[in-house]
Amino acid sequence: MTMHGVFHPKSSTARLYTSRKEGGRGLHSIENVVHQEEQSLKSYVSRKAESDPLMAECKRLIAIWKEPDEAAAWYEKPLHGAWHKGVSEVADMTSTYQWLNKSNIKANTEALIMAAQEQALNTRAVAHEIYHTVQDPRCRLCKQHAETVAHIISGCSKLAGTEYTKRHNNVASIIYRAICAEYDLEHSKDWWVEPEKVVRNDHAKILWDFPIQTDKHLLHNRPDIVLINYKEQTGLIIDIAVPRDENIQDKELEKIDKYQSLKIELEQLWKVKIMVIPVVVGALGAIADRLPGWLAQIPGTISEVELQKSALLGTAQ
Repeated sequence: MTMHGVFHPKSSTARLYTSRKEGGRGLHSIENVVHQEEQSLKSYVSRKAESDPLMAECKRLIAIWKEPDEAAAWYEKPLHGAWHKGVSEVADMTSTYQWLNKSNIKANTEALIMAAQEQALNTRAVAHEIYHTVQDPRCRLCKQHAETVAHIISGCSKLAGTEYTKRHNNVASIIYRAICAEYDLEHSKDWWVEPEKVVRNDHAKILWDFPIQTDKHLLHNRPDIVLINYKEQTGLIIDIAVPRDENIQDKELEKIDKYQSLKIELEQLWKVKIMVIPVVVGALGAIADRLPGWLAQIPGTISEVELQKSALLGTAQ
């Protein structure tokens, strides 16, 4: 396998040889393979030492050998591990790294995402603060804030109405299509087709990015998706976010609080029981431990990995 384009030159080489379940690339290093063989030989010598004098002497010599110091894990490094350390405080890291085994993202895109996680991209802020160039560290688009990875993926005002919106809508449309399929609502199966604002049948109604008129003026009356189940007299207010990964828990709470007033108004107006459901996936793939529970409340089959993949591809773009 050629390495051209599939490993960022500034990325952590230690991560290259870490298992994919732990957030690495999953390659086997010669050093690790030799170490495994050494351990197998030690085990063999230890078993044979009881009956073979030669093996007993080998066991004695092995006991006084000094094992080489283990290299620090990639996430223990100050720069490369900063994202992992911050995200591990708010996310389920097993779920966060599941895309490495299940998403089938191309190797060069995978390398780009990992380089972003490791703060290894040559942004203007990195060029200014680490490589000490004379370049202006401010974002080349908005000219307002330092051009860091975090700023690029979720904080630039120039990208907020374009690329961030596309990424958000692509994630939201996965949920929309799953609900439509569950209730046999008419919809396009092509992800790039803009969903209809209102779709209904005898069983349910779904609203997409639709401003809802209520008796009381509300500041927040336009959630991403509203679902009404006619038979059960229940409804869901579903709002999606793809924020900076360290903010996923705060964003969940923000979404719940944001639509409480709308929830109360709709329950009184439409005579149904409403639940507010936040669906939050980090821009670099972080998943909070509550996300599976939220997704379980939404009708249809919704894959965490599919949501993750959509968010990651949007970020890579």
